[in-house]
Amino acid sequence: MSRWNKYILAFFFLGGGFSIILFGGYLAGIHELPPYWFLRRVELHVFGRTFEKIKTTENPEYYDSIFLRLYSNQIDISDRINREGRGGGLTSFGDAVVLLAHDGQIFAAYSADDIRNTDITVPENGFSAYQKAAELDEFKDLKHNFGLYRYNDILFYESERHRGLAVSYTEFDSTENCYRNAVATLPVDGGIRSIEQLSVQSDDWEIIYRTQPCLELKSINNALEGGLAGGRIAFQTPSTIFLGSGDYHWDGMYAPKAIAQDPIYEYGKIIGIDLDSRSSRIVATGIRNPQGVTVDNTGTLWTVEHGLRGGDELNHIEEGNNYGWPVETLGTQYSKLPVPNILVYGRHDTFKEPIFAWLPSVAISSLTSIQGFHESWDGDLLMGSLKTMSLFHTRIKDNRVLFSEEIKIGERLRYVHQHTDGRLVIWTDSKKLIFLTGQPYTDNFVKDYLVESIGNEKVRNNIKTTIDGCRQCHSIEPSDHINAPSLASIFGSEIGSTNYQYYSEALQDKTGNWTHDNLKEFIKDPQGFAPGTTMPNPGISDNTTLEELINLLEVLSKRSPN
Repeated sequence: MSRWNKYILAFFFLGGGFSIILFGGYLAGIHELPPYWFLRRVELHVFGRTFEKIKTTENPEYYDSIFLRLYSNQIDISDRINREGRGGGLTSFGDAVVLLAHDGQIFAAYSADDIRNTDITVPENGFSAYQKAAELDEFKDLKHNFGLYRYNDILFYESERHRGLAVSYTEFDSTENCYRNAVATLPVDGGIRSIEQLSVQSDDWEIIYRTQPCLELKSINNALEGGLAGGRIAFQTPSTIFLGSGDYHWDGMYAPKAIAQDPIYEYGKIIGIDLDSRSSRIVATGIRNPQGVTVDNTGTLWTVEHGLRGGDELNHIEEGNNYGWPVETLGTQYSKLPVPNILVYGRHDTFKEPIFAWLPSVAISSLTSIQGFHESWDGDLLMGSLKTMSLFHTRIKDNRVLFSEEIKIGERLRYVHQHTDGRLVIWTDSKKLIFLTGQPYTDNFVKDYLVESIGNEKVRNNIKTTIDGCRQCHSIEPSDHINAPSLASIFGSEIGSTNYQYYSEALQDKTGNWTHDNLKEFIKDPQGFAPGTTMPNPGISDNTTLEELINLLEVLSKRSPN
């Protein structure tokens, strides 16, 4: 037999054996033969729940991170947005999350089930004037992308001297046919505690800052690169608003010249605006497209910068520093060629280097500082990504990144914000609002609960053994009803009400909710409580163990988000 015939024969036997295994697994799966649940457990342990989440819902109920499970409630409001485009920002006012959409609409969001329109009209941004200018003979042959023209951010600020709303946006000047970044503020009286108490017209806002000089429409690439405006804003007490002013692609590649290093241009800069004097100053230079600006609880100013092919950066902003763009960057052109006129290829040694850089780029899009979410996250930074559709949970220690944990969300994340009640809120490019709460994995909670609540070590060990036995079939994570109904939220719920697909008729016919008494009756004698149930008798004869088990189920249900 030739060598090739031997290879073919070996491939046939190996492939045939693998096919038999696959076919056997297929039969076990569709008919749920005895091997099914064993194979199902192996699948979940080996591959995780990615495919399960994709199969069951477009809006996953949770996302897993290292320290916490992030429970999600979300809503699509794309039908309430007036025109095509992406962008916008989030802030908090009282108990409302305030959403500024790219088209200038302002919404008050209290939950995924409660999104309200407000009676607030934003300042005029000149969008219609730009559309008209694009039709003029001198500009009609240029490339215009109106979807990138947007309102960029909204901010509620409050100190002893100042209280109000601020918005940032690209503004078109029809008298000169040019554009710039603008920041407008609206003072809010201390007696107003709800965003819905405000009735605001466009002229009620005061424009406190405009970047100079006004930029002309470009003949290279897009005439007006609204996606490179930056435009994120943050407040530092007592009176400073920081603006990340992008270079609008005036970088020597997509425009005739680069302006981020030029002190005459207030683009490619971090700008400090004083609310007392209405004066402004350049805080930092050499910035490309700052898509996130935040002040953490120590007063440190951070930005994330959206780079080219590589060069996404996390920067600690210090007054007077130059961060290098476009003469020093860790990115390249999209063509993979070096950025023109850089000092050293692939190095960042001359100007202030980033605290962290993503290679390849993740299209970093937003930034917030976390406090009051959970002790395992407090003090950390949280960023969003457009390209990887992820959150990046990042810890800074001694001015360096200790870790940056990627948490897959599956949406282009435009903005990440922490609400006043601790919840995390995400605004996506698909026009979804996602509300996230975080809880430690239930294993950790149960361990702590047993130690703190049951002083008798023998009883504690009995409960631990008992709950471990229950978990041979039942999960203790909320919403995990694959193999059997989850124990995490059973107490107080309607009997047979989870999305577990294989309830016995005996339980389906039962009415009422699970209480301390009927749970005790069911666990002691499943067949006596519901004749015909598939629940086996767990054999718990000790009354103390049974009482403590039900107490644990009650506590688990109280902490469950569902």
